[in-house]
Amino acid sequence: MENEILEKINERLTGLENILKDKKEVMTETKEVKPLVKELDAIFILGRGQSLTRCPETIPDKTEFWGCNNIYRARKLSRLFVIKSPYLVRLREPNLINEINEHDFPVYTLGLYPEFNNNVKYPLEEIIKEFNTGYILNTASYMLALAIMMKPKRLLLFGVDMSYGTNNEYMYNEKACLEGWLGMALGRGIQFDIAQESTLLKRKTVTNFYGYNVINDGPSTRIEPKYSWPDTRGLCAKSYKLEKVHHNI
Repeated sequence: MENEILEKINERLTGLENILKDKKEVMTETKEVKPLVKELDAIFILGRGQSLTRCPETIPDKTEFWGCNNIYRARKLSRLFVIKSPYLVRLREPNLINEINEHDFPVYTLGLYPEFNNNVKYPLEEIIKEFNTGYILNTASYMLALAIMMKPKRLLLFGVDMSYGTNNEYMYNEKACLEGWLGMALGRGIQFDIAQESTLLKRKTVTNFYGYNVINDGPSTRIEPKYSWPDTRGLCAKSYKLEKVHHNI
């Protein structure tokens, strides 16, 4: 059993060594590719969750679709983000880089990889300077941070579902990071829409307004106090009608 495990490890290491041997001279400058566009009508942030299937297939005018890893197989993209080392990913998907090079979208990575035709180094230094934080735990948060810096009117999230009930770190340990960036967007006046399947900005069993019942009235939300005892109705908080700042889509 131990010999089999060692053989598999050696195979992986040999594959990685072969990849590194083929690696070209490291690029020192970013190749001129499609520039980022500020103040778009919308930027779609696309992950690999179930709700991706409900994302529109056509990119509207003054809008961009940003996706991660192999999302280009499901939707046409304006920009692709590959945050894990492509060399490691290629051990599982040998044709990944060749597939990506068949498309003309920019490919954002943490370093520069000359194997990509349209490679762009992710502007991490600019992001940290802009927001004065380094709270970036997954690929979706990298996309969100850069999208917010581009000041679109709206962000729409499909496939970024962060499902409950899983032991995957991506789901249970990184949800708060994305919610923090959505708060950053809201603070900068950027509206956002979240897929219905997503758990972002939601709790498992109760409403988002502690002590209130939430009643949806079309474009607005009405919240009414929960009355624990009949004779306390007059002492409870008032009812409110709120304009929605984000929507489930």
